[in-house]
Amino acid sequence: MKIVIAVDGSKHSQKAMDYLAKHRANLVDGHELVVVHVCSGIPNHAARHVGKEVLEGYYAEETGKVMGPVKAGLAERGITDYTLEQRHGNAAEEILKVATKVHADLIVMGTHGHGIFGRALMGSVTTKVIAETDISVLLVQ
Repeated sequence: MKIVIAVDGSKHSQKAMDYLAKHRANLVDGHELVVVHVCSGIPNHAARHVGKEVLEGYYAEETGKVMGPVKAGLAERGITDYTLEQRHGNAAEEILKVATKVHADLIVMGTHGHGIFGRALMGSVTTKVIAETDISVLLVQ
């Protein structure tokens, strides 16, 4: 099974990582794990005014803030068989692109647990992912 786990550095994505580790025999060992982080994209009108190197440096730094601790947490648990996908742009769209690219069987995400009213008002990456995919999604709260 191919499993995509979306991480953003929040306590909610940490809970999702903890859940995977706790259920390692069913969700990690013997499966293909793809860890994806999406850095918010810089709007085109702003990106035009900085050099390509500056922009790439920004994305690398922001992604490193999230992926460094994720890689350390996986190493602590002895999980070494995974791939990383580092993207920038719209989080839901990029998560779905990765899931489609790798032919994922499952997407794992932490959720903030705002409830239906909160999602209706605020929008949600999780809500968009669920609405726009036919891939099973495991939400960890």
